[in-house]
Amino acid sequence: MLNRLILILITCLVAHVSSAQLAITEAMSSASTNKGSTLVVQNSDWWELSNFGTNSMDLTGYRWNDNAGGLITPDSEPFNGLTIGPGESIIFCNSNFPASTAPEQFRQWWNIPDTVKVVMYQANGLGSTGDGIRVWNATATLDSDVVDSVDFLDAIRGSTFTYNPVTGVFGWFSTNGVDGAFIAASADDIGSPGTTTGPVPVTILTQPADFTANPGDTAQFTVAAGGLPKARYQWLFKGVPINGAQSATFKITNVQSNNAGAYSVVLDNGLTSLTSSNAILTVNPAPEPPSFVTSPKNQSVFVGQSLSFVSLASGSPQPSYRWYHDGVLIAGATGTSYSIASTVTNDTGTYSVIASNRLGFATNSATLLVTRRPHLVITEIMAAQSTNGPFGGHNDWFELSNFDDFTVDLTGYRWDDSSALLSSATTITNHVTIAPGESVVFVENSSPDSFRAWWGANNLANVQIITYRGAGLGLSSLGDAVNLWNSGATEDFDTIASEVFSTATNGVSFGYDADSQTFGDLSQEGLRGAFRAIQNGDIGSPGYIRNPLNPRLLSFSHNGTTSEFRFTSIAGRNYSLQYKNDLNETEWSTKASGIPATGSFTTFADNAAGGLQRFYRFVLEP
Repeated sequence: MLNRLILILITCLVAHVSSAQLAITEAMSSASTNKGSTLVVQNSDWWELSNFGTNSMDLTGYRWNDNAGGLITPDSEPFNGLTIGPGESIIFCNSNFPASTAPEQFRQWWNIPDTVKVVMYQANGLGSTGDGIRVWNATATLDSDVVDSVDFLDAIRGSTFTYNPVTGVFGWFSTNGVDGAFIAASADDIGSPGTTTGPVPVTILTQPADFTANPGDTAQFTVAAGGLPKARYQWLFKGVPINGAQSATFKITNVQSNNAGAYSVVLDNGLTSLTSSNAILTVNPAPEPPSFVTSPKNQSVFVGQSLSFVSLASGSPQPSYRWYHDGVLIAGATGTSYSIASTVTNDTGTYSVIASNRLGFATNSATLLVTRRPHLVITEIMAAQSTNGPFGGHNDWFELSNFDDFTVDLTGYRWDDSSALLSSATTITNHVTIAPGESVVFVENSSPDSFRAWWGANNLANVQIITYRGAGLGLSSLGDAVNLWNSGATEDFDTIASEVFSTATNGVSFGYDADSQTFGDLSQEGLRGAFRAIQNGDIGSPGYIRNPLNPRLLSFSHNGTTSEFRFTSIAGRNYSLQYKNDLNETEWSTKASGIPATGSFTTFADNAAGGLQRFYRFVLEP
């Protein structure tokens, strides 16, 4: 079966060979009226037919016309009894010469040899403001069944139209001395009657392109070809010839699923042959109402940032789109996405998209929050943990604090270290919010429970701890950085917070002084909320930027008669020392009150008899 189909294809192409070897190679529609400064009688229109084949062809029964009339009023007279040999070019001239001497007078006009055939005709003058030439063989029944066809625009007086010797495209003006063109003997006409630059191999100027259609649509494939003689076409479907598909454009009406597949076209001009690349026709599934495959996502951006809501629905026919802001139609928003180049607070709201086709519609929506830039600060970084102690598994971490007066949603925020590249940043996928005055800790590859065990669960009772994971995001103890972007940032420089640190000290974090608004000092126990970790004794203040209101005991000593306490404090406030002899007791007893705080930490001595068991705490007084 395959061999038979190939034979059919070869037969179709061979059937074109005889006609495909003929080409219209030159035409003159406006001869010169001068010879130098002397006026001369304008000579006749003419055109040239060339045979690029290797065999003689009998042209009896051939017909021709200009660009009007077609096969209704063709002229066959010039071809009767006429033979064109291999490599021969014949001139067809609209006679205004005496019939007996006309061919010779044409040869004298151009000074060409007697071997060039010149055939006179009486009709179909060529228009100087644009025209065409069509040639049909004896068996043609349709206007489109041409052996060759050319069209040309306004003429330049005294210059013939010819073809481009590289592409074969007709319509170039002849230039004296170029590609065999010369000046006529009896007028200032330029052309090359009787000679050509030869055939041009078939080339594909534009390959057929892939096409996607819905059932019932019309699909169309087109190829643009160069070459002379002009190429003949045979379209293939999955490698099999398509009956009657023999033009530069192949059209399929009422597309159905069985039309899906690869289409290609064989081009042949009788001298060379070429096959195009495959063009794939994709047929959408049976008609169905829209359903969303990509939904717009909720977004939070800062004033002035850009954003895009992206939505894509499947359906057949392809759905159309309309976008709404808080239920109001957005003029001109009819694509799969809706973008805002520079946001303002009034852009806050709900954005909905309706995808519809003739079978129905689907709706999807997302919210947008536009705020001013919040005052977020990276307030602590630990890049080198203590090595003194039995506990391992402690990892890098940093702290982010909100100094603004509104809660910030950190979902979708991104961060990176010293590379400071959005392309390599890690995205915060947890739903995390940070309230005014709150500090949140981000720790590398460590669970919140592990981090609390490290620093003391009682110390971090109300602190959010977020675990992050990402290649290359470990903080270097030799110096590094932390850079934070919100979800709306599109440029590397558009960070919301950024800090750089130098070589780290094992077991001590870099902290932030909220009063001077400076970062980089090493943490000191008792200052700015810093305390000593339960495991390994690291010093830092995760979750705090100032000493907490409730004092934290830093050290205790007892010499037999006196107990000495050192605790965190707030300068200018008073504290009470309370105790229990037994933790099961319901009430605490006050040992001393009105203890003045002299700074960030305070020392107090209690005269207590030796041998007594007591439990102490300090309480901030109102």
